[in-house]
Amino acid sequence: MGAHVSDAYGRPLDNLRIAVTRECNYRCFFCHIEGDPSGGPARIGTSPPQLKSDDYYVVAAAAGRLGIRAFKITGGEPLVRSDIASIISNIRDASGPDADISMTTNGYLLSAYAKALYDSGLRRVNVSLHSLDREHYKIITGVDGLDRVIDGIERALDVGLKVKVNVTVTKVNVNDVWDIIDFASSRGVAVQLIELQPVNEGLRVFKDMHVDLSYLESKLKEYSSKVVLRPLHNRPIYILKNGVTVEVVKPFNNPLFCAGCRRVRLLSDGRLTPCINYMGPGVNILRVLREARTKEEAIDGVVKALIKVNQLRKPFYMWPLGGDGHTLTSYNVAGRLALPKKVMSMATTPAGPTALPREVPLGEQTGKQL
Repeated sequence: MGAHVSDAYGRPLDNLRIAVTRECNYRCFFCHIEGDPSGGPARIGTSPPQLKSDDYYVVAAAAGRLGIRAFKITGGEPLVRSDIASIISNIRDASGPDADISMTTNGYLLSAYAKALYDSGLRRVNVSLHSLDREHYKIITGVDGLDRVIDGIERALDVGLKVKVNVTVTKVNVNDVWDIIDFASSRGVAVQLIELQPVNEGLRVFKDMHVDLSYLESKLKEYSSKVVLRPLHNRPIYILKNGVTVEVVKPFNNPLFCAGCRRVRLLSDGRLTPCINYMGPGVNILRVLREARTKEEAIDGVVKALIKVNQLRKPFYMWPLGGDGHTLTSYNVAGRLALPKKVMSMATTPAGPTALPREVPLGEQTGKQL
């Protein structure tokens, strides 16, 4: 295990999110494609990957020398890469059996790949399941693929993968959340509710589709036997009385979320970026990978690149002191988004969102258990 590093704000770096492709077989109307400055996802066959499967061995080996032990494989849609199992094998070989390697997928191709993914070293998979209503699912994803995704979840469970279903909550599917939680309960899988993010395609629809998750959280807390805090992004996890765990991801205008960030991102063209909201050039490792004379030289070059991108890390949202010297106020540190600086949201009811905007209080101090 390598030496651990932190950024200038004292946040550790122990997580690498790897987008292995920009291509996707879906067209979700809110896709953030990991904040790739190139824009939205590419159609199949239009954006060949720049990194080869064995490049990811070098990346994982370099990351391990800096204490990074968690790797999330994303895209685009990672399963459109025919060599995806080889990519995971390379990361596993470089990082060792104790590393946490997981994947986020839309699930459309999961039934075909589940066994190979498990055999290559994958142990956890997040499957996007934004609705169990077929029409809502088609509106959100642009694909009539609900049955195939459910089959993929079943197959993943059969081969031994741990499954979590991801639900990006919007005004289209806010009333479908409880059906998904019931579905998860019947299959023993976890749920992750994700707030819509104003990044890439999500920025286009944010004002019309954003739903504040406060009402859902209040009901989750009511139905929970325990609530714990996950260190990554200070995410609350509600352990419901029926045993289902529901993790809530609320990144928008949330300094508490940023304070718990522990990751950087590797895009499919070889760019390392410090944040999903970062719009700069980042640090490109492609030249290092192609010009290194030995594998050790390549690993050393990627280590230096990771150190450099870590120096670029800063919270996108902060809590600076107000004019009185002690009042906390939230603001967008990068000033990238043309959105209100105050945290505004749509109040929600069991029947769906209303047109009553309200100010949301800033986050409170939290401990390991809420």
